[in-house]
Amino acid sequence: MPPRAIDLKGYGLPYWLDIERPRYPALDTATRADAVVIGAGIAGLKLADYLSARGLSCVVLEAKRVGEGASSRNQGCIVTGLPVSYADLAAARSRAVARGLVALCHHNQELLEEQIERHGIDCDYEVLGEILLVRGDEADHEQTLVGLRRDAAMMAEDGFAVDCPDAAEVRAATGNPLFAGGIRHRRDAQFHSGRFVVGLGEAVARSPLVRIFEESPVAAIEPPEGGGPHLVRTARGSVTAGHLCVATNALVPQLLPELTPAFRAERGQVLVTAPLDDRPCRGCFAAGQAWWREIREADGRYRLLFGGCRDRDEPDSLFPQYGADGRRSRRIASAGFRPTVAHQRRIHAHLGEIFPHLADAPVTHRWGGLQSFTFDGLPAVGLFDPERRVHGMAGFSGYGNSYSNVGAAHLAARIAGAGDGLAPPFAESLKLLMPPARPGLRWPGGEPTGAQCDSLAGQRESGESAARR
Repeated sequence: MPPRAIDLKGYGLPYWLDIERPRYPALDTATRADAVVIGAGIAGLKLADYLSARGLSCVVLEAKRVGEGASSRNQGCIVTGLPVSYADLAAARSRAVARGLVALCHHNQELLEEQIERHGIDCDYEVLGEILLVRGDEADHEQTLVGLRRDAAMMAEDGFAVDCPDAAEVRAATGNPLFAGGIRHRRDAQFHSGRFVVGLGEAVARSPLVRIFEESPVAAIEPPEGGGPHLVRTARGSVTAGHLCVATNALVPQLLPELTPAFRAERGQVLVTAPLDDRPCRGCFAAGQAWWREIREADGRYRLLFGGCRDRDEPDSLFPQYGADGRRSRRIASAGFRPTVAHQRRIHAHLGEIFPHLADAPVTHRWGGLQSFTFDGLPAVGLFDPERRVHGMAGFSGYGNSYSNVGAAHLAARIAGAGDGLAPPFAESLKLLMPPARPGLRWPGGEPTGAQCDSLAGQRESGESAARR
């Protein structure tokens, strides 16, 4: 059978951003603030939200438009962001560490819910759960299911709402006999990620302490002299601030080259169908390389969002930060956010297996998105450069919605000199697992080439499961 004809002309805009959005001015003058945040995605906006709540004035600089990056190019889910199995993490570190990481994810969700309510953000937030499925045609599927049942039992003992649906239940949930079972996280949620990040930007901009500037890429960061302020320059303006925070996720090494070995940039891809007469699923699902969810429309119909299906060793998935000449790559910020035909063919192949009746459904949106992965699958939150006093959050490894609130609350409190910003159990987990200087953050051998991707992915068990958001 000849390959499916795919024309990407006219595609690229995420479904989540196909909405009315406000515009913010570009920075065209010299200004001052207590803090400058680079990046107006969910991480940067949440930092501004928490910093202003502590009385610090803040300037947010965005190279494109608010929420234009990974924040609006994802699945739109808030999930339990574990990079490895619960039992394996407990064995490698301790049961308390594993329990603390899941509790931290749930606390992040509570802070997100509070943020949505406090700012009145209309973003279709729903707790529908997520099922991680195991395909019955995988050679080791029985062993995988044993491991998932072990994880579920331990997590239930530790007070988390987790269970393991059997083959009959997952067939009823998916309408497909392909799956042999899975693990269900009942507290996981979903939302309209575009309306959330745009609404958060509007809410933050209403504060008299916050100013947002779009179309203002950073041209230079001048090192502070002694204990002096930072100076951040754009093409037409500058910001002088006592504190500097970098929240550009996959593009952090473009500003801080020394962090190139820590944050590997990979591009994901997603499609959304036209409205369907029948609801395709309920909640969030993931199986191997693919992940999907339904999107409820105002008229009562539903779309299917389907993504993932990445080959991490393909040239269209991996983006080096710097070229052989040592210069910063310009391709990463452009091609990293565009869909490709090769990737769309992989997505359609998986879609035809999991939803054969939707294999030829009309597609209204296709897009690409750049993600940042650390070697151990956990983000970095804290001082990225202690000598120059540069703070940041990055390397979310596909779980930005799972960690960005706790990271922002913690970081803002530390910058404001107000302690850890989180209750002791959560602060201890974050400081233990996510410091930028931890040994497991950096990829062995520095930034990997495409040929190294598969072997490195095999060394840590996250694989594609960590690339689902």
